[in-house]
Amino acid sequence: MPVVELRGAVPVGVWMGLPITHVLPVCVLGNMTPIIPLMFLLRNDKLKKLMAPILSRAEKKSSSLGVGSIEKQWASLAAFVGIPLPGTGAWTGAMGAFLLGMPTAVALSSIFTGVVSAGVIMTAITLAGKKGGIGALAALALITGREFLAGKEDGAESEE
Repeated sequence: MPVVELRGAVPVGVWMGLPITHVLPVCVLGNMTPIIPLMFLLRNDKLKKLMAPILSRAEKKSSSLGVGSIEKQWASLAAFVGIPLPGTGAWTGAMGAFLLGMPTAVALSSIFTGVVSAGVIMTAITLAGKKGGIGALAALALITGREFLAGKEDGAESEE
């Protein structure tokens, strides 16, 4: 399974001097190509039986998240895949869509939207250069830290 997917390919393509108008579409296409067969492979009954222990464990862990409407699932999956961090790519999104029981067409459109979003974010960070990339990472860290701390405070209030 790829680890960096398009998140690593976009900067490498730009650093190689290739035009972004070629790099981004090729990276999106390359990222999505294995996802289509993967989505259908995950629906295979023989594979489900083979992976039953892993899938049941994942389903137990994901059941506490709750399953909202299909629109909420679509938006959540697109946002998850679109965040350019390790472990949040199209492959993980495909597994998440499978665990949520999303229809294949809906899941593919959501994953595609997330992949394009991640590509645009990575392109912007790459073209911003070293200072822009460091600034973007700092902003992401601040936002994530603030949300994390807000989540802890909400959890502490609900316990009282």
